[in-house]
Amino acid sequence: MYYRFISVLLVAFFTAINSSSVIMGQSRDSLLYLLDNNLFKNDSAKFIILRKIIRSTPDFESRLKYCEQAIELAEKRDIMLPDAYILKGTCYLDSGDLPSALEWFIRSANLYKEQGNNRGLAKTYTYIAEAYNKQENPENEKSYLRNAIEIYKQEKDSVNLAITLTNLGYANLSMDKYDTALVIFSETSDIFQKLGYTSQYAYCIGNSGMAYSRLSVYDKAEEKLLQAIEILAGLGDERAILEYTIEYANILQHKGEIKKAIAVATEAFNSAVKNDFKDYERDAAKCLAQLYHESGNHESAFHFQSLFISANDSINNIVTIQKMADLRTKFEVSKKQTEVEILEKNKVIQRIVIFGMAVILLMAVIIILLYYVNLKRTKKLMADLDERRLLLEKQSSELKEKNDTIIKTHEELKQLYEITSAQKEEIIGSINYAERIQKAVLPPEAYITELINEHFIFYKPKEIVSGDFYWIKQINQYIILVCADCTGHGVPGAFMSMLGISYLNEIVQRKEITQANQVLNELRKGIKHSLRQTGKKEESREGIDMAICVIDTNTNVMQYSGAFIPVYIISHNNGQAELNEIKADRMPVGVHFSMDQSFTYHEIQLKIGDTFYISTDGFIDQTGGSNNTRFGSNSFKKMLMEIYDKPLYEQKESLQHTLKTWMGENEQRDDILVIGARL
Repeated sequence: MYYRFISVLLVAFFTAINSSSVIMGQSRDSLLYLLDNNLFKNDSAKFIILRKIIRSTPDFESRLKYCEQAIELAEKRDIMLPDAYILKGTCYLDSGDLPSALEWFIRSANLYKEQGNNRGLAKTYTYIAEAYNKQENPENEKSYLRNAIEIYKQEKDSVNLAITLTNLGYANLSMDKYDTALVIFSETSDIFQKLGYTSQYAYCIGNSGMAYSRLSVYDKAEEKLLQAIEILAGLGDERAILEYTIEYANILQHKGEIKKAIAVATEAFNSAVKNDFKDYERDAAKCLAQLYHESGNHESAFHFQSLFISANDSINNIVTIQKMADLRTKFEVSKKQTEVEILEKNKVIQRIVIFGMAVILLMAVIIILLYYVNLKRTKKLMADLDERRLLLEKQSSELKEKNDTIIKTHEELKQLYEITSAQKEEIIGSINYAERIQKAVLPPEAYITELINEHFIFYKPKEIVSGDFYWIKQINQYIILVCADCTGHGVPGAFMSMLGISYLNEIVQRKEITQANQVLNELRKGIKHSLRQTGKKEESREGIDMAICVIDTNTNVMQYSGAFIPVYIISHNNGQAELNEIKADRMPVGVHFSMDQSFTYHEIQLKIGDTFYISTDGFIDQTGGSNNTRFGSNSFKKMLMEIYDKPLYEQKESLQHTLKTWMGENEQRDDILVIGARL
């Protein structure tokens, strides 16, 4: 916990502009009374009252309402509008709505830039860094912290400089640079102790404990964390106490003190739920799931694993969503596979029963035939009549028993069919849950719009879950956009898509590989390793068709490499629209006879207004029309030339209408994914 340092910035800033110490000393109920009865001298005093109420209001909806009042007042009187935006941003930040928080912080930063208020701008940069910290985006976080540090150096603001440096130390801690973080925390803790800033000193001590914990120096880590918790307990800082308490529970787990760790983590989870701290509710639930799993209490482990997923979804953390989605998908697919095996066993039993019934019926027919033959022979065999009659009666008795067996078997088959139907519904339910997980893994629309303003994504799975997927990420000045088609569709294709997304995060985000063909080469290595592909005939042949476009936002140069998926670029040349198709390599991302060959690297200089498209083969291969033929690549390119100058959202509607008209009554053959973007 380090962004509580921002409170020092707020106190210093608001104290400077607050002329009414009486207002600042009032309780929340007193302030509400003043606000409801309009008992304030001027608009500035009213704004101060609203700010104080917002800070002391735990309920999100109420805080949001008071934030709107503060913004309305600031806009009306042109007073402290950037601070009103910050108040609303922190409201969303505490609730876990990170995209909304970033939107309001950026608005505040833009206003401070217009006003030339450098200290206010630096303060807002620190809030933006906090949002990226919660989003686990350390590169953007460190970038904004460095901007704030440069401003504080220029302003010669030593206290806020120390605070922001400490924040940078925590960013290094998040990126596993523990030694660097410890050096920063050691220096800043001495400064805060000398200045008498108790809470800031406690944060530095606690953060040092977290660094020692990551370095597996558990005794030192435990000492630092407990020291920080003790100081902050007297200050009532619940958020900081929660983070250090959860880390303390993790240390107890590593030391083998499982019962004590469960007690500590449970206390932290209850406190997070009570205070509506979604991020710490998530972390505490994850810790408890691991502890209960280690203790053998799998029911409680699954319960807290579910709570972890729910809290994690509300925070909208893409990277963490990816990790949990992988775990949950593996669990669901494993469960589904078990159910499928049970169904296969039931089918075998059904075949045995049916075969048995056929044998019994055949025997019955034979017995009846013998019965009639014996009747014909009775005229000649009068002497043997009694013996024959007894034999037939015995056979009739056996036939009755077998008929009863057939009836009983029929009832058992009927019950088995009912059980099979119920199991089928459970499997469909599991796949529906896998669909929600897959949607959570795909990049949210708000994040894509933040990177590429003008775009559309036409995504239409054939079944509940899809083998097609799209992926986007920004590394430094590069925006990496991926369109992919995994082998198969439905559950097998979705499982391959999860594997592909996991490797893309590893290659691009962690290793920071941004050259298009190198990303495909590395991904091919990962796919072959995961599926144990060496090129032998008996091995799996699964792979991924993929197009990857890497856009340099500084130069508008686009790199492209493709595996069976081309890119279409429409630009103007002498006033005429031209479509340029850059063909992909005729090999997949996976095992192939040319798998030792590197993917081809293309580099294209885009101009403002250029539109490019990447698409899987689902749209092109769809059958329909009057002759029930494939749509075809030529028709697809012709359609793009007809719609390219429309707004991107209208292009998506045109694609949907064209596909629906073309398909008619035909079923969808494959997953469909078309992506369009314009500079």
